[in-house]
Amino acid sequence: MAITRRDRTRRATRVLFTMAVCVACALAVSCHQQAPPASSPAPDAASPTAGRTLPEAEPPMPTGPITGWLRVEGNRIVLPNGKPFHGRGVNMHDTRSCDSCSWEPPHVEPVLRRIDAVVDDWHANFIRLLLESYPDKGSGHGRVHYRGVLEDEDYFSDVMRIIGHVGKKPGVYVLVSLWHEPSFGPRGLPSARTALVWKKLAGALKDMPFVLFGLVNEPENNEDGKLDGEVWKAMNDTVAAIRSVERPERRHVITVQGTRAWGRVLDYYIDHPITAGGGVNIAYETHIYNRATSFDALVRKPAAKLPVILGEVGPVDDASATMFPEDIEKLWDLAERLGIPWTAYTFHAKCPPNMLVDDDTWCGGTSSLVPTPWGRMVKARLARPW
Repeated sequence: MAITRRDRTRRATRVLFTMAVCVACALAVSCHQQAPPASSPAPDAASPTAGRTLPEAEPPMPTGPITGWLRVEGNRIVLPNGKPFHGRGVNMHDTRSCDSCSWEPPHVEPVLRRIDAVVDDWHANFIRLLLESYPDKGSGHGRVHYRGVLEDEDYFSDVMRIIGHVGKKPGVYVLVSLWHEPSFGPRGLPSARTALVWKKLAGALKDMPFVLFGLVNEPENNEDGKLDGEVWKAMNDTVAAIRSVERPERRHVITVQGTRAWGRVLDYYIDHPITAGGGVNIAYETHIYNRATSFDALVRKPAAKLPVILGEVGPVDDASATMFPEDIEKLWDLAERLGIPWTAYTFHAKCPPNMLVDDDTWCGGTSSLVPTPWGRMVKARLARPW
């Protein structure tokens, strides 16, 4: 959900449901090995976090069998054994936390704690990790940490540590996504500088098999589709930048987002798939905040030809979108019948639609992580077998 729309959602979103909780789940997965996160140089004295003690990098897992590389075959994302990837989980924010925690020094531990909770307790096996940066300090006293990975090595180190922590979870994959990024163009498209951001991230993560890359959040202002070709070229160029730093035999799955309607519409890619890097291991990401009557057009139609990921779904009822709990259940049913991985929005207490209760202890790490009705609905779904 784009940040401008989220601002409207804060004013108008209403959670309109309650659901019974079903807590019974077992997750059987293979052992996993984590590649060590990239090292970070000493912090620049001009860095907003200079002088703080950086946490030690996550240690690598012992040598042994690993959860292997995902790949695309036809219109499916598959595991190394060729079986469909049944990824289900949540959107998870980084230390900036939907701009609610960028106004104080970064706290990595609370993010790691949330990862532990959603994987070990909620039994998610797929996390969309949202990276956010801002062009300036903002209003008032200003943000304390806000620069991107090209400017802030402390932040880059924190991101690597968060990703590395996911890698310690057997069988769990993380879709690293640029969510709010100053290098995006005015329509939310990746630019030449965005390609540099991705080259740095992909270069550091090139040997981590549990990682996928999500190029942008949601292309904007293309409701009639006249700019579909421009969106395609920006996506294709950015995929090429990532492929330029990867090993040819180890190409991560990359998701490109829908060309219209805030990332919803994938139609253009049906006849114009991404070609960079030979078009290998490309998936197509849509964000659905719609009634069930739209699912055939937005999901079933593209999924017949393309490997699709549902990057966002959640309850909303405002001027920009309407999606009720019964719609979400139908979408999950459809996605799982079609073999489409999904991540619900969002494992948060201050970024609607929230899965967690806001107890005013969010940034410091002592939040109770009690689920809201929406959170209980997601947790119950994750308890069901797929």
